[in-house]
Amino acid sequence: MSELKNTLFSIFPQDRISDDPMVLASYAADSAILPGHATSPSFAALPINTDEVLHLVQAAGRHRVPLTPLSRGSNIAGMSIPIQGGIVVDLRLMDAIVEINEDAAYAVIEPGVTFHRLSQTLRERGFFCHLPTATGGSSALANYLMRPSGNFAARWDPDPITSLEVVTPGKGIVRTGSACFSGAGWRSRYHCFPDLTGLFTSALGTMGIITKAGVKIFDRGETETVVLAGFDEFEGAVAYMKNIVRRNVAESVTFWSWGWNLFHEMMISKTAKIPDSMMKTDQKTPPDGYPFGIASARLSGYAGVVEAQIEACGKIARTCGGEVLPTERARELHPGCTRYLLSYFGEGLHPKPGEESQLRAGMHLSGCLLTAEPANVSRIEKYMWDLAAKEFEPPYFFRALPFSHAREFFLAFVVYVPGSLVDRTEYINHLKSIYQRLYMELQHRFGGVMFRFRRDPVFLSTTQSSYGSLLTDIKHQLDPLNIMNPGLLMF
Repeated sequence: MSELKNTLFSIFPQDRISDDPMVLASYAADSAILPGHATSPSFAALPINTDEVLHLVQAAGRHRVPLTPLSRGSNIAGMSIPIQGGIVVDLRLMDAIVEINEDAAYAVIEPGVTFHRLSQTLRERGFFCHLPTATGGSSALANYLMRPSGNFAARWDPDPITSLEVVTPGKGIVRTGSACFSGAGWRSRYHCFPDLTGLFTSALGTMGIITKAGVKIFDRGETETVVLAGFDEFEGAVAYMKNIVRRNVAESVTFWSWGWNLFHEMMISKTAKIPDSMMKTDQKTPPDGYPFGIASARLSGYAGVVEAQIEACGKIARTCGGEVLPTERARELHPGCTRYLLSYFGEGLHPKPGEESQLRAGMHLSGCLLTAEPANVSRIEKYMWDLAAKEFEPPYFFRALPFSHAREFFLAFVVYVPGSLVDRTEYINHLKSIYQRLYMELQHRFGGVMFRFRRDPVFLSTTQSSYGSLLTDIKHQLDPLNIMNPGLLMF
């Protein structure tokens, strides 16, 4: 450790490397890690360029010390926790928007670039980017690498990534996609050779450290608007979303159950008080006067086309058992939520500005996140309500959205656990025990696949044919000593 310390302090100035226990403790947990389960790293390093990352990876390899990369955000899922100690690689200072290529509609960004900064910069150029439900202070790149994270993903290929620059222990610096060719730009995931860009998406830091990425950006159009449609049941909402996406009526659409809409109200108001209506025993039935849920669809383009699309949304909603909500009516029902949806889908800006704006001190979000085909996502929603009535405590709610021409739907069924993690440890452990078997069951019954890897060491073995063994072989080539985020337990 003494030799490692000398090496690290030769790479980094003292203000960007630390072994101070108080500093290290801040990296030891997030809201997914219960008290007593955290592990402090031995060092925390803050590189400012790719060369420093390369030297750090090489030093860690020589000393066989684990590396856990992270960038910036709320971190609520335990993906960037140094479970096995070692070195935390904090990438927040690598925050350059390297390029915005309006001609080819992509941007090149580093891991520390936040959604707020990227969105605002693109807005000035007449573009917008994929947005997740993460806070505006979160890393765009980190979220984009997680299969994908974005609600603007319905009409287009859902993967926002085009090309990558990756630092790997086994192969050094690797550029993928069109970026592997000098002068070709960052516009494409692959060209005349196999696609390696996709190898690093959803790898969660186990294959290497991403230092730059080309990401897709989208033209805002002459005009843009948001259509809100209320539905009293989910199956009709799925049909509505599928139709407006496949018929090129909307660029994207997300359905939020009534509980999530009230949760938006809480986040916008910055209050920790849960409305009484969210705590009712029957979580499936909305309070009087509220629709079961609201589908928020983004439309943009030439003004005349958008006017016709608005009319088409109303027609399709009625056909599917719903009704378009005029903006003023939506504001009467959910003023904060409406402001959130109009800002998020219309302006492409997060009204949740800070990294801690999700009431970090008083909540834990535990959820089942998966994707399935359209008919099966409706079946999974019914299954989850039955399970929740038996196993979950109020409040709980869900959101859903189509990806890639509505070939599959994303579903996030979330339990909101307010209060101290210390006081709620037993209940949270109960939820985690349910999820461990739930993903296997939903995959077997409905073909629903885990949206993001959740530290289940046997999940890779559920893949068919030789997929798992091939992926493991590739991992060994890129990271032969298994120093890259080994605590994630993917391999």
